[in-house]
Amino acid sequence: MEKKKILIVDDDKVLLEMAKDVLAQEGYSVFTSDQSLGTSQKVAKIKPHLIVMDVNMPGLGGDKICKILKESSINKKMKIILYSIKDEDELKGLVAQSEADDFLRKSSNSQELVEKVKSHLKEP
Repeated sequence: MEKKKILIVDDDKVLLEMAKDVLAQEGYSVFTSDQSLGTSQKVAKIKPHLIVMDVNMPGLGGDKICKILKESSINKKMKIILYSIKDEDELKGLVAQSEADDFLRKSSNSQELVEKVKSHLKEP
């Protein structure tokens, strides 16, 4: 069975590596990027099943990239989780605006990240 592919986009390199390690240990094929520019090209190349996207990125924010990705019919089924230090209410609003599938606060522990990812990558 093919490993599920996850793309993590976060300009915080420490959090990026921690999230990558945690998800790789769970058996996922994990790709990373520390910049928002070029995300669409990465998605086209990798074809991830899920993206964990930082909201506060230099250049184009993760919520804006999410909206762009979700507007393409190719990416409609791909799951996107917004990841941020923003408070829960603000993140809920960003999820609605950007058509993201969920959110996770950066203050969450690694187990919450794993659980959130697993819940979105369950086989139907």
